[in-house]
Amino acid sequence: MRKVLTTDQLAARDARRASFTALAQDLAALSDTERATLAARMATVTTVEGRALSVHNACLVAMQCPTATLVGGFNQWIKAERCVRKGEHGLMIWAPCKGATDPNLQPGEITTDRQKFITVTVFDVSQTDALVA
Repeated sequence: MRKVLTTDQLAARDARRASFTALAQDLAALSDTERATLAARMATVTTVEGRALSVHNACLVAMQCPTATLVGGFNQWIKAERCVRKGEHGLMIWAPCKGATDPNLQPGEITTDRQKFITVTVFDVSQTDALVA
């Protein structure tokens, strides 16, 4: 059962969603040349696990934090023996969502459903500190 959100939590959630929607619209409004330039500048941004970000996510990170170099989620940083500093604001990116499988699909059958994405929060290495042993 899901936790019922308070009025303040709902307002904060809606504000985050509106902010990210505006950011995504700003990115979509860029010309192909501007988007390519932004993506080329952020080509070195990788995740904690060493994977490169997609062009779209690299552009989203660049628009939110132009100095970002290494990003990861809260739990990814914990596994990397770093912790996110209290009060730091994360960067929003898109991540593929594993949806429920259709029980009517036969093994090997391909679905025509589009991949679904959710917004996730990541933090740059500059927003973290090393865990003290």
